[in-house]
Amino acid sequence: MRIDSILLVENERVDYLYPFSIMHSAWEVRCGALMLFEKIKKEFPKSRFIYKGRQNHIESFYARFGIEKQTLNKENILIINSALLPDKAFWNKLKLNYEDFIKDKDNDKIASFIIGNSPVAAFIPKIELDKIKDINNFIRDFFNKSVTSYPQIEMKNGKIINYLWDAIEFNGVAINDDCNYFISSANLNTLVKKGVFLINKNKIIIDKSAKIAPTVVIDASEGNVIIDKNVRILPQSSIFGPCYIGENTIIKAGAKIYGKTSIGNTCKVGGEVENSIIQSNTNKQHEGFLGHSYLGEWVNIGAGTNTSDLKNTYSPISVQLDKTEIDTERTFLGLLCGDHTKTAINTAFTTGTVAGICGIIVADGFLPRYIPSFAWRGTKGCSYYKLDKAIETIDTSMKRRNKKLLPEELKLIKEEFNKVSE
Repeated sequence: MRIDSILLVENERVDYLYPFSIMHSAWEVRCGALMLFEKIKKEFPKSRFIYKGRQNHIESFYARFGIEKQTLNKENILIINSALLPDKAFWNKLKLNYEDFIKDKDNDKIASFIIGNSPVAAFIPKIELDKIKDINNFIRDFFNKSVTSYPQIEMKNGKIINYLWDAIEFNGVAINDDCNYFISSANLNTLVKKGVFLINKNKIIIDKSAKIAPTVVIDASEGNVIIDKNVRILPQSSIFGPCYIGENTIIKAGAKIYGKTSIGNTCKVGGEVENSIIQSNTNKQHEGFLGHSYLGEWVNIGAGTNTSDLKNTYSPISVQLDKTEIDTERTFLGLLCGDHTKTAINTAFTTGTVAGICGIIVADGFLPRYIPSFAWRGTKGCSYYKLDKAIETIDTSMKRRNKKLLPEELKLIKEEFNKVSE
């Protein structure tokens, strides 16, 4: 099964990744140490990648990651549903199941792969490509589960991310799996001699460029810990696995980072964090609790901000995604927060809160469970942040890290503003 190109496709449920989906393509979801598309690139480093989804989001993705657009050629193609959470076990089963499928056949054949009733991948060998008259129609039929003319191969025990809380739930096992792509280059014995406490060292991966202060505790008793390039961990911090800390991130003094937590690149994180995912360039550097939450990029969490992630009744949590109410069937869920939103000091989020992009959130007591994009204050009947002022604030915050808002990102921000101001 030789794969020449990967066609990564957003499915029709991408809006269920709200509010992350406002500014990002579905394959940018982080689960584990890596974003979904990064995991696939690691597994297929020699394959070409083609992306199909919402056009404005793809253009923003290309611009932010410096990716050159590719087109499909007549070659072996693997189509992947962007909702798939791939791991080593999945790739091994994919190849073994396909080899078993073609063992009595003259040559490679088209086949699709499903998890339960959900299509997650389809392999189109070059020799069979002429049977596909229109690749767009094939993809549409594939996601509508109506490609009955082609064999379906069941992939047992696979994982799918339909909602952000799926990524939160799978984060711990994904971190452990992503260890396959990292190598520890630091001298762990030297760190111990300098006063760093390492528990279960064989599950700790630290890059040699990381700076870890004496009195820091890194405990991998319950899962792997990955400390990436140029990370700084200040004194008296405690890191519990499974955990990933991304490049150029600073963990503030006395921080308590509990298991199943992933922190992206260039973040500042302090206080107490548990089973949460933080995208790149986001600050949560003060005291306060963040639990079972997903924060987008360029979010700033004010001092003393706290999230509730468990109802006093222990009942399942429902959330409002834009205009849709959904039962998450989860007992634990905190805050789902979009890009460029900022909270004031002592902000309190109730269980299962969803906040859109570019908000300035201030309130006495608990906020509503749904806070729209561009909310000014965020309380019931709140006003909206003026677009020009919001963009001015974004420009100021990004310049502090020598970044700037790209035209492609600005287009997405304006689209969302037009939606909420209708």
